[in-house]
Amino acid sequence: MKLRTWCIRMGLILTKTVLVCTGMLLFLTLFNPATTKAENGRGGITLRQENAPLQKVFQSIEKQSGYRFFYNETLLQGAVKVTLRLQNASLVEALDACFHNQPLSYAIVDKTIIVKRKKEQPASAPLTAAVSVSNPEKIIAVRGKVTSNNVPVAGASIMIKGTDNGASTDKDGIFTLPEVEEDATLVVSSVSHDAREIRISGRTFINIDLAQHADDLDEAVVVAYNTTTQRKNVGAVTVVKGDDIQSLPNRSIDRSLQGLVPGLLVTSGTGQPGGGLSNFVLRGIATATEITAGQTVRNPLIIVDGIPVNQDPNQMNLTSSTPISNPMAQLNPSDIETISVLKDAAAIALYGSKASNGVIIITTKKGKAGKTTFSFRHQTDIASRLKGKVELLNQDEYMELLFEAYKNSNSKYEDESLILSDLRSYIPALKATKFPIIVNGPGDTSFYNAPNWFKELYNDHALTISNELSISGGNDKSNYYLNVEYTKQDGIAKKTNFDRKSIRFNFENRPASWFKLGLNSALSYTVQNYSGTTDGTAPLGTPYVASPLLPVRQLDGSYFLNYVAGLSATQTDAISNPLAAADYNINRNVSYRGLSKVYAEVSFLQHFKFTSNLGVDFMLTEAKEKIDPRLAVDGQGIGIGKLQDRDIRSANLITTNILRFDKTIGGDHFINALAGQEAQTLNTKTEYVSVKNIAYPNLDQIINGFTGALQDYGSLAVKQNLLSYFGQVNYSFRNKYLLTSSIRRDGSSRFGEDRKYGTYWSTGAGWVVTEERFMKGTEAWMNYFKIRGSIGAAGSSASIDRITRYDPLVVASYLGNTAIYPNPAVSPGNPDIRWEQTFTWDAGVEARFLRDRIVITADVYKRKTSDLVYQTNLAFVTGFSSYLSNIGDMENKGVELSLSTVIIRTKDFRWNLAANWSTNKNKLVKANVPLASVGSTLLGNEEGRNFNSFYMKRWAGVNEADGKPMWIDSTGTPNTNINAAKKEFAGKPQPDAFGAVTNTFFYKDFELSAILYYQYGFQIYESDPLLNDGQVPYINQKKDALNRWQKTGDNAKNPRRVLNNIDGGSGISTRYLFNGDYIRLSNVSLAYYVPKRISDRLRLNRLKVYVQGNNLALWTKYPALDPGNSNTNGSNLFAYPNQRSFSFGLNLNF
Repeated sequence: MKLRTWCIRMGLILTKTVLVCTGMLLFLTLFNPATTKAENGRGGITLRQENAPLQKVFQSIEKQSGYRFFYNETLLQGAVKVTLRLQNASLVEALDACFHNQPLSYAIVDKTIIVKRKKEQPASAPLTAAVSVSNPEKIIAVRGKVTSNNVPVAGASIMIKGTDNGASTDKDGIFTLPEVEEDATLVVSSVSHDAREIRISGRTFINIDLAQHADDLDEAVVVAYNTTTQRKNVGAVTVVKGDDIQSLPNRSIDRSLQGLVPGLLVTSGTGQPGGGLSNFVLRGIATATEITAGQTVRNPLIIVDGIPVNQDPNQMNLTSSTPISNPMAQLNPSDIETISVLKDAAAIALYGSKASNGVIIITTKKGKAGKTTFSFRHQTDIASRLKGKVELLNQDEYMELLFEAYKNSNSKYEDESLILSDLRSYIPALKATKFPIIVNGPGDTSFYNAPNWFKELYNDHALTISNELSISGGNDKSNYYLNVEYTKQDGIAKKTNFDRKSIRFNFENRPASWFKLGLNSALSYTVQNYSGTTDGTAPLGTPYVASPLLPVRQLDGSYFLNYVAGLSATQTDAISNPLAAADYNINRNVSYRGLSKVYAEVSFLQHFKFTSNLGVDFMLTEAKEKIDPRLAVDGQGIGIGKLQDRDIRSANLITTNILRFDKTIGGDHFINALAGQEAQTLNTKTEYVSVKNIAYPNLDQIINGFTGALQDYGSLAVKQNLLSYFGQVNYSFRNKYLLTSSIRRDGSSRFGEDRKYGTYWSTGAGWVVTEERFMKGTEAWMNYFKIRGSIGAAGSSASIDRITRYDPLVVASYLGNTAIYPNPAVSPGNPDIRWEQTFTWDAGVEARFLRDRIVITADVYKRKTSDLVYQTNLAFVTGFSSYLSNIGDMENKGVELSLSTVIIRTKDFRWNLAANWSTNKNKLVKANVPLASVGSTLLGNEEGRNFNSFYMKRWAGVNEADGKPMWIDSTGTPNTNINAAKKEFAGKPQPDAFGAVTNTFFYKDFELSAILYYQYGFQIYESDPLLNDGQVPYINQKKDALNRWQKTGDNAKNPRRVLNNIDGGSGISTRYLFNGDYIRLSNVSLAYYVPKRISDRLRLNRLKVYVQGNNLALWTKYPALDPGNSNTNGSNLFAYPNQRSFSFGLNLNF
């Protein structure tokens, strides 16, 4: 196919690009001009300085030599300005010229030039005498190594206490002090580590271990196009570390975030391996676009290393959609360093029209300076189906209700022989099968044994095995990170699985102190075999609805291929045996994905940096669906078969250019500013072909000369562009008063000529109260307190695509002529549609008490989205039912709280508690048109209510006189006529609040943690037809169906049994609406860190072994298995069930 040729060509281009970039970086590393001259005293330094300060001269020498100066700035205050004329001088010659007649001296230790004050000596005394007179202590040379968790710490500062003398560590953590008093004290410090004081006590070599810094306020926080610290940040940002999700059994990043981020509601909806991207709702729904299967327009923007990630699990064409693997499942969670979730205007506005739903920034790992480190990780998961709670009718109970339905529907069926005759009438109607039971009435024992459909369709246990090996390291010039991973996941439903092979290579090189190059590249190959649909809804409902009279296999062991369904005696009503379908049919997605970025950074004029990035997110998916001709095709009968191939490719190209300015003025004022330009192009193309009447059951390819009939074919190519300009200014005064302001202008090809551009902005401020003088003395009980706030606007263009503004056309023939006219089956175009825009204000506090033993963050916010994009009803005379337009405004307001505390801390034991709670109230503020009748059959809208609330008839119970179902009519009275019932708002799918509580216990080398996740204040429509009253009488039901009306005066839960739903009891109503509140014990983990004395013997830097359980317990009143399986519209229809799993894993570094 053309697609394969195109894929190979693109793969070669991508491979060549990666090889060229890698080759350039290696060349620059090996032939770095900074290291070919001037090292080890060889020539190469040229200086032309006139009356220049030493600091300026030092900078010039650093650029030419590759050596670094180490000094205290106060030392240079008494230095004399120098005039130098040097040509191709050696390093020593240049240094001697600089320090001539200066009150300073220098020492070269490895690649560091240490500047120190000259010792004053009597002119007539020899040096040894001067030493002995001024300081009787013995002078020795001291070397040492600084590590943290057995990893060398490069760039650590080692100062001699009480002096200005010191050194810094090299890439291997080694330092040298040539002249130290034997009883001196060393002060050792490094970024992100606790400082230590070490007494030399005459030792000439010292090993120093630094603990990770407990204060994370100064750790880097990745935000929009920038990096800041928690202390300086004024936006609402939650940071999740990669280590927090690495060992979770979820093989997709999106599912691992549940409960970790206040304000982020994660709904997986399915347990399908590799399928079904989770739906994220961050601080409430901010778009009115209807959610259909697989769409993610409500999800936050996801950025991986600066590249916007394609999240769409369905590639659409004009008539159908293709289910493909979860795009986020193609990324390896182990590659993640941090995840920053940006929530308020100050954090998201710089992403403009892509950010109204929030932003999730994923930063992958890089190598660190030091020796090469190897890491190996293995994890095995054993999963099983959640059991219990749902009990189904057995054969006798099923037949009892079936006969009762016949008799209640028509009095003639009091003669049971007529019932038997009716059942037997199905035998000639289905010529390709045999009716698999002998029916003699209730209690007949001549049935086949009732099958255990759960056992037939589900594995008792499903294994997932994941192995990966990573290599990382670097020096002061380069760093690298390489990870190779393979994961094989079997599903709990038979014949479902997911395989992923991935490789990531991140490399960064600094050829010169002013120039940096880098490459971030990830490639993955995934294969997903799914169950009917990506969320697995098709065959997995069989255990709940299949008649207990229908066997899986015939007496000879072969499959019963098809069964009767419904009351009409036609082949089109046949359903296939789901176990046979799993064996004979094909539902497979094969995906290739590349996520790569090359970048360069140039520093100039001391305070400026220019960065240029080129990124691509490339994805190719080959989807195949086959229905064996021996099996029934829904609505088409038996003997037809179906074979469909679909190829989907997308390439998201993005270029970003940013100029940055950073300057500290007078030690008090810090200014950070940036200006940038970005261009993004998204190309998608889908090609598909479908045939039917397959002649050969084993045929799985569409080939020339195929004897089947062409059913459908087509293609769709869409190109969408976004051009942006943006800027931001950040200011801080003494890290006490913080200000930020940003603006972005976007132009999108999705909109009409007059609507292409949108402008987005934000401003924020922060006040670190504990930096004020009046707060001095409070450090013992409050060591940090910050107040922050922001306002601004972001937008959304995801609600439409490039073809939204055009009328869809169809071609028709008449009298030998051809006509083109608007397609009435599709909404007409709207060139005047505008951007959805969300205005947000946020106020928050961050507080730390008792030296960080208690950490509290609280936010209150309000978001208002205007110009909602929604389907609006049209008059019938237009020829269309509805079209997309801007219909009104929506509001979200809420509160987020998070708490982290150390409850107990002793020498060997520590108990940490982390908790978060979020609440959001959503409201449709304004609607330009009536909306209550618009939307799905379950949901409706009206001003003042939660957007997409449940809108249906209210159930009023069962009439005790005749057993008919009742609903509330327009007068508020129970009525047995369903047509007289009145629809009303009855609940909502979004919870009032949700959150998590995590307890972590540390005892010596053991770590035990447990996570409780909860949601409350929402409803679920249980759409599995398990309580039907005869709508489809040949399906099974829950035991609850036995609680039905049988005679006058019965006070029953369910109405009388009937055929064909003649009483309407199975219609949509609050009868099937249930409370969805739940608490889940989502994870329990026990880890053991092997002591250093043992790992050293094994020649390992670190060894961790762990076991964990996932989804261990669930507390809920919801009558089905799992409220977590509901979709974004609050419905639960035979979803692929979530599973319980137990894991064993080990991590080792060497």
